[in-house]
Amino acid sequence: MIVNNMRYIYIGGGIAAVAIAILLSFALSSNAEVLEVDAFRDQADVVGFYRVTLKNNSDEDITNIVVDFGNHEVKIPKLAAKQSIIISPTEEVTSNYVIVRADPDIFIEKEFRSAPRMPGMIGGMG
Repeated sequence: MIVNNMRYIYIGGGIAAVAIAILLSFALSSNAEVLEVDAFRDQADVVGFYRVTLKNNSDEDITNIVVDFGNHEVKIPKLAAKQSIIISPTEEVTSNYVIVRADPDIFIEKEFRSAPRMPGMIGGMG
């Protein structure tokens, strides 16, 4: 009798654990699906050019967006549904990544990616 009850407890606990894992995966992955962030660094010979593209993939507006470049922030009051914008910071960027925070409960940290350097190209190896 006790063995049967324990079996049901283990089965119920396993089902609950799987359900919680599924719900957490949806909650954690939804930020990247709602707001897409592309952080790009183009390193020329002397000067680096930075740009961050934000794309709202949802059907709702995203509000109170803060793009944190490490040494300064850019604030965007609203990004309409399905809208994209490109931000180029006016100051030198001191960080290797950008942090984007927004309502509702969006927090995305993205490392700047760079194009490969090729000989003969501007900023290339010669």
